[in-house]
Amino acid sequence: MIKVVIVDDHKLFRQGLGVMLAAKEDIDVVDKYESAVQLLKFLPHLEVDLILMDIDMPEMDGISALAEVYKLKPDVKTAILSMHLNSKKIQEAVAAKTNGYLLKTSSDEEVAEAIREIIKGNDYFAKEAQAELIESYRKQDDPGYVELTPREKDILKLVCQELNSQEIAKKLFISVHTAETHRRNLLSKTGCKNSVGLVKFAMENNLI
Repeated sequence: MIKVVIVDDHKLFRQGLGVMLAAKEDIDVVDKYESAVQLLKFLPHLEVDLILMDIDMPEMDGISALAEVYKLKPDVKTAILSMHLNSKKIQEAVAAKTNGYLLKTSSDEEVAEAIREIIKGNDYFAKEAQAELIESYRKQDDPGYVELTPREKDILKLVCQELNSQEIAKKLFISVHTAETHRRNLLSKTGCKNSVGLVKFAMENNLI
């Protein structure tokens, strides 16, 4: 039997996944925890083969917790199970030496298959996560690629709606100075000279 531990701060998801995995003949859900901190407290005394870890949890996120997990159990296998289909999060998980990355939208069959593959010594990354990573590397290799922060994208969309800095500041509950700073950063990053250029950039890059 493959001994599995689930770490997730959402009780319904934690319990539901536990029930689904426990129904598999070769998987034994030995425990479930609502936080990484709670897991680390009990981990030294646990017999576990693989830990399924959420990312967003109070006190300590799942990726940061991986280093502590490996200190306590160097041979344990881990897999991130998250809502994030974000190349940065996936890259951080890879750097933290996780063995797998699954989405919470994955079926119980895929999660079970991932567990089995990881226990065999293989890494398992959901197809969507693999595609996101590949796309992010392609963008990095593109000399014309410009990476905008979520806030910069918000500002850009409002610029495209012909809002001025005062109106943007009011809309986003920020100061006029902050709105103007974001606008200047957008012009600098994109190489545009004015708002018309920003609108053209947004249209060419499918940002509006």
